[in-house]
Amino acid sequence: MIELYNLTKYFGSLCAVNHVSLTIPDGNFFGLLGTNGAGKSTLLKILSGILTADEGTVKIDGVSPSLCADSKQSFFCLPDEPYYFPNASLETMAQFYKRQYPNLDTDSVSYMAEALNLDMCFPLRTFSKGMKRQAFLILALCAGTRYVFCDEVFDGLDPIATKLMKNLFRQEMTRRNFTVLVASHKLDALQDICQNIGILHKGGLITSADISHSTADVYKMQCVFSSKESIEELRKELYVIHCHTDGYFSTIIAKGDLQTIQQKIQEKHPVFSENISLTLEEIFMTQMEENGYDIRKVFL
Repeated sequence: MIELYNLTKYFGSLCAVNHVSLTIPDGNFFGLLGTNGAGKSTLLKILSGILTADEGTVKIDGVSPSLCADSKQSFFCLPDEPYYFPNASLETMAQFYKRQYPNLDTDSVSYMAEALNLDMCFPLRTFSKGMKRQAFLILALCAGTRYVFCDEVFDGLDPIATKLMKNLFRQEMTRRNFTVLVASHKLDALQDICQNIGILHKGGLITSADISHSTADVYKMQCVFSSKESIEELRKELYVIHCHTDGYFSTIIAKGDLQTIQQKIQEKHPVFSENISLTLEEIFMTQMEENGYDIRKVFL
């Protein structure tokens, strides 16, 4: 388990991480979201022991990574732009990382590289940005660590490669006790894989939640009414968190009992109505707006 308490980091007068307290459960794919400059990369560097916090504590399985060198074998940190030796190949880097991570499975590295059409012997400098990202994600998955920290995990990958990498992550998480912490500013990239998400804004943690529990009583309804007055009446009768109307077509995000929400809508005799799934952005938009934030100002 990863535990952060009152974590704070300054760069001169700039507070990059502002009193962040967070618990990341084991066996989860945890998304740490926020705009550029929100403090995501700094937080990952503190977790990895690259930077030291000015205040607060970090514990990975009860041990501070900055104080115990052996604890660093429990995690693999993948920065946005990973380092590799000049002329090094994926095979070269696999052998290098095996010195730090004795449980690194070189056979699995070869298997995954073949599945993604990556040549183990070609110099990494000849790879595209997306191919380099795939190569280092393979190394991270095969390192045999309990934790992987990634900065912009799927950045630069095409849709097919992204889908393949997500499947590899799922397989690895099913196979063993494995936790992934991803820092990203792209909500849509993590839509179908994250179980828990935290949002950073200007160095502070706005919210953290289990996605499956965070929307237990929040529903998204798409409706078409013959009268625009119907929406105004629903705003008064329901706990409407967010509503967008384009002509006669309306999208309503409301909190409460689903049966009651549907009943109120049917009383307005809609031409059409349907309950659809919330997107990841909408899940946290509802939480932001309930707490006085506008997520569009956070992520745009």
